[in-house]
Amino acid sequence: MKPSLPDMRSVRGSALPKIIVGVLVIAALAGGAWWYLNRQNSAVPGTAPGVTAPAAPGEEAPAAAVSPAVEELSIDQLYREARKAMSEQRMVAPAGNNALEYYLAIIEKDPTNSGANDALRELFPFASGTAEQEINQGNFDEAGRIIASLAKADPSNYTLTILRSKLDAKKKQIELQEAQAAAAAAAPPPPKPSTETETASSTEAAEAPSGTAAATAAPPAPAPVAPKPAPTPPPAAPVGETRDVEVVTPVAPSYPSQAARNREEGWVEVEFTVTAEGTVQDAKVTASDPARVFDREAIRSIERTKFNPRLENGVPVSATVRRRIEFKLGR
Repeated sequence: MKPSLPDMRSVRGSALPKIIVGVLVIAALAGGAWWYLNRQNSAVPGTAPGVTAPAAPGEEAPAAAVSPAVEELSIDQLYREARKAMSEQRMVAPAGNNALEYYLAIIEKDPTNSGANDALRELFPFASGTAEQEINQGNFDEAGRIIASLAKADPSNYTLTILRSKLDAKKKQIELQEAQAAAAAAAPPPPKPSTETETASSTEAAEAPSGTAAATAAPPAPAPVAPKPAPTPPPAAPVGETRDVEVVTPVAPSYPSQAARNREEGWVEVEFTVTAEGTVQDAKVTASDPARVFDREAIRSIERTKFNPRLENGVPVSATVRRRIEFKLGR
């Protein structure tokens, strides 16, 4: 016997709330599973952009990049940062925020970029002079950093060989001085003159029997001689800063038009005197290759560059300086 229409409606009405509750339970379970899976993925490094998992206990967190230029900035942005660093005299320092490293970052992105290559050639003499100053002042880590950057710009440049040799020699000199100072500090002090013998003789004479005192009495000790006063040391010489000649404002040499048309490259070694007033005198070419092609522009570059004079105990003095200037075309 089939159920009547009112009976069918009553059955459907009683089942509908159960179906709705079941759908809601399934939806809640699905939402909870989705939240849990997303939470697990965000805790794993590399699964979600912009999220970094914390370092595990006992592990060091990854070091931050030295310069944002290498990975984050475009070539146009790198050029803007490099020009800003040049205008603010941040040629090679501080590390990670200087013109030399910005131009190197451009070359890493575009090795054939002629503008960056030209800028690196112009910076090379100044940067090599700064590295030499850091070596003379004992700042070996900073000198090594600049030399490493220059090696990326022009690995075959002979100036780098000279700088590395000076760096090694200066390190050995400092190590020798430290070893000598340590040996002097560890040496025992010289022995002081002893008065034990004289004291013992006087004690024996006092303790001898009275009957034989006259026969055994020791002769009187000689009167002590007053020590001579020590000579007065001369007044100490004044102590001030001692450093070599410093480059204040480098001037890059112009490339001779004829050499540029002929695609010629070369170098010039210039010797000159920086006076106590900081002026350049007697600039002359000591060697060049090819001969006489780049001599004139190299001399003009040195004469237009501004220097700080050499200091000896805080007093400016004249000093003879030798610089090697490279002429290279952009690749």
